[in-house]
Amino acid sequence: MLKFLIPFAVLLNFAACRFVDENDGKFCEAETERFKFCTETYANFTRDLVETRKELIKFSSTVSPLESQLGGEFKKSLKCIGDLECKGERKLVKFLLDTLDFYTDRKIEAQECMEDKDISQSLGNCFVSHKKFPLPKGFSSTVVLCVKKVLDSTDCSTEQKVGLERGGRAVADLYDQSDMVFGDENYAKNFDLKFDPRKYGL
Repeated sequence: MLKFLIPFAVLLNFAACRFVDENDGKFCEAETERFKFCTETYANFTRDLVETRKELIKFSSTVSPLESQLGGEFKKSLKCIGDLECKGERKLVKFLLDTLDFYTDRKIEAQECMEDKDISQSLGNCFVSHKKFPLPKGFSSTVVLCVKKVLDSTDCSTEQKVGLERGGRAVADLYDQSDMVFGDENYAKNFDLKFDPRKYGL
């Protein structure tokens, strides 16, 4: 989770400054301001927390895991943003963040299983096996199959496996959207989807 949350803090800070459309009506202008406030708050919290931890680690080896501290604030940020009605880049970023949150929750539910570093690393490779973006076109089609293959050789419970596969499908769908964004420069400007966990059985 940490590998995702810190880069997304940077993304949010960028998004907060950039995604303002002069043609938005008053409703969309208000939505823009709310989005900007919430994302800036999270980005500032993340930056301050990382700097504070650097100082604490100098004097103590029992500092709380960064993931747990960031996770709660991340959810607060999503709740602060709320549902977005105005189409465009902000809505795309929210879709991305909601997908990340959904997958992270599935990982937390399977925490006991994920404590095995080999399993955790193998699953991570299913989602980000390439170091550069955009990912190869069609990469999404490999995600769920990879997740199933990794989990088949583990002692994870059926419930944990189902949850992680649901998370895998959500991320795969996100990668499909990414293909469209990189394939059409106007796609992000007209993005009008909301993340729906019911699509994945929840």
